Amino acid sequence: MNVIEQQGKTVDKAIEEGLKKLGVSKEKVKIEVIAEAKKGLFGLFGVCPAMVRLTLIQDGIGAATQMLNDVLRLMNIKSGVTSQEKDGKLILDIVSSDAPFLIGKNGQTLDALQYLINIMMKKNCRSKKDIVLDIAQYRTKKDDHIIQLAVDAASRVIKTGRDVVLDPMGAHERQIIHMTLQNHRKVNTKSIGDGEERKVVVFLKTASNGNGKGREKNNYSPHKGNK
Repeated sequence: MNVIEQQGKTVDKAIEEGLKKLGVSKEKVKIEVIAEAKKGLFGLFGVCPAMVRLTLIQDGIGAATQMLNDVLRLMNIKSGVTSQEKDGKLILDIVSSDAPFLIGKNGQTLDALQYLINIMMKKNCRSKKDIVLDIAQYRTKKDDHIIQLAVDAASRVIKTGRDVVLDPMGAHERQIIHMTLQNHRKVNTKSIGDGEERKVVVFLKTASNGNGKGREKNNYSPHKGNK
């Protein structure tokens, strides 16, 4: 039971009784006063009790899981959701036979659903934690692929001496490239372009380009031989 409506002689009495029924402290609920207590003629008879609505405040994982389940139900998707907190993020893993549909082309449907849940959590629960949605280990497998892409690109740069400009990718994928190569001894990374055309460049380090940490930049001067 997450929501109850409770009557009482006063608002405070109604809240107190409602908290007892829920078995929680006042800090754990959202309180809405539906009606103040009123008395009848001359205050002698016809008392109208106060009415309050108490709603349990869920933790971040609980609220996010409930929101995702509600959205999937509205989409007529039969599914289950498991959750965990990892590295400061809320990870929600969808279990469904409709995985291909929920993933969509290049993960676009899953990304859109993830964006929606993040917006809902920030607006309704004021959550500051990022929520990551996954299904059938799609993101895990994709992240592993991006990591291997970064390693292969670094090898090509070292072997040929030429920059490698990767295909446009989203912010999450670009960040994986940067993080994978940030401590590499011989190559560095930076981002170029705008919007959907933003991409990562992997290039040889020189004495002037720092400690090798990947950077998000808009300006890019091509090295010799760059294609």
